[in-house]
Amino acid sequence: MHSMINRITRLLLYWVVMALLLTASGCMGNPRSETIVIPESEADQPAVGANVGKLFQVKTIYPLEKWFAKFEVLGWTNEEEIVGYASDNVPSGSPYDGLQLLAPPFDQPKQLTASLNAGKDLLSLSPDGRLIASLSDSKNGYSLELQSVDGRQNYSIDEPVPKQPQRLFSRNLRWSNDSRYLSYLVLGDRRDQLNLVVYNVRQGSFKQLALQGMPDMKNSASAVLSEDGNRLLIDNGRLVSLAELNDDGRFVVRYDHASTQNGCFWVDANRFIFLGADGTLFQYDSRNGELTVLLEKIVSFSLSPDRKMIAYTQNDGDIIYAGKLQGNNLLSQTAVYQGFVPSLMKWSIGNGELLVAGSKPFNRTEIVPAPVSELEGTIALHGFIIDFQDK
Repeated sequence: MHSMINRITRLLLYWVVMALLLTASGCMGNPRSETIVIPESEADQPAVGANVGKLFQVKTIYPLEKWFAKFEVLGWTNEEEIVGYASDNVPSGSPYDGLQLLAPPFDQPKQLTASLNAGKDLLSLSPDGRLIASLSDSKNGYSLELQSVDGRQNYSIDEPVPKQPQRLFSRNLRWSNDSRYLSYLVLGDRRDQLNLVVYNVRQGSFKQLALQGMPDMKNSASAVLSEDGNRLLIDNGRLVSLAELNDDGRFVVRYDHASTQNGCFWVDANRFIFLGADGTLFQYDSRNGELTVLLEKIVSFSLSPDRKMIAYTQNDGDIIYAGKLQGNNLLSQTAVYQGFVPSLMKWSIGNGELLVAGSKPFNRTEIVPAPVSELEGTIALHGFIIDFQDK
């Protein structure tokens, strides 16, 4: 009898979820194929902190002091070093001007290069940590520049699209996971037309491809290509869309879903993960239209460069968890820090460290992180780096 009640309850839950998703898809207005995969019972999913697989064990925590509050992170250049820049206006000639490198013990950044127009340029670090791309406004259009992190190599590339009012539609540059493609969106000749600008780093060539079927043209959006260059993810902070390259050389939107501002990320050439508007962490497979529920009640998350690790927070807000993505499952879910609300989380290239920026909860005067640095109790904590064991 109890088993029958459980089956009926799960069936009702399934149809409620299906009804809500169908309603949402009707509002989007794009053709979509979607199969919802949800666990049959709570017992089928590992509980947070459950000992499933190999757990994450924290070795050391490096606190980041007051200066870090004005440090704009671009990303990790290798397993142990971070590159970024001062977010405030810095006098020319100051040691805090230009690109900054943060290395162990992470107590103070050092200057890499003095030339950086961070206030006007769009900046983006490649996933392999080697190149920094900057898109700047020039007289004849937009100029793309690539420079190595060490400053030894610098390439200036003229964009083939002439400048027009409100021509640029993206507010950031996105790299493919293999650091091959750099992409952003521009407005086309008509108001309802979007074009994707792609720079192939390996070939040194530009392409501009039409993007059709976008349901929302009111908000700026980012665009990131899959490693094979045949699929495109478009994210405007409210809606994530998947477009595919057709035989005519155009990208056409095939799928969309309501999302949040946390972003969307490719897992491989066919699958991507994103945070739904209801706080559900989804994984979508374009091959079969399968939408998998990975986690629920999620506030923020970060996917590692190799797409095997996920750091996330749930509705409790101030507890950071880590887990291992394996197929459609998240294993080894472990609480790694408590008492901090992250605004940014970034995995190192080898997954051995996790950078966390943010603040302590306003409603708490005492926290119990595990483990905790001896310095943390005496400083205003703006961020920290978790160094994991068994890298």
